[in-house]
Amino acid sequence: MNTIEIIQESNPNQPENYRAICGEKQALGISPGQALDELEQQLTNIETNTLIIIRRFVPDKFFPQPQHDKLQQLMNRFHESQDNQQLLSSKEQQELDKLATAELAAAEERAREILANFKNKET
Repeated sequence: MNTIEIIQESNPNQPENYRAICGEKQALGISPGQALDELEQQLTNIETNTLIIIRRFVPDKFFPQPQHDKLQQLMNRFHESQDNQQLLSSKEQQELDKLATAELAAAEERAREILANFKNKET
């Protein structure tokens, strides 16, 4: 079974939007439903048996407040840099990469927890 994760994103000076992710495929929308609709247009019949998870990007036990705040700060810097056609410093880029990897690991842990809870409810 595939999963679709829908993440709420917010950047300074930009309206809030949502990113739907299924494996390597992604789509954006101004609502979770629009992001999901856009993503579904990219999916094949094999990928349509999916579990959809909508997650607000907030700190939790897998990715705590200090990491969350630093990731937000670096993502804002990253977007500002792109807008100005610049690059982050190598130190900032390394820290951003490290935090993004940590958030991905946290997402995997969340998914494991959701799956375990789902399996417990089935029995």
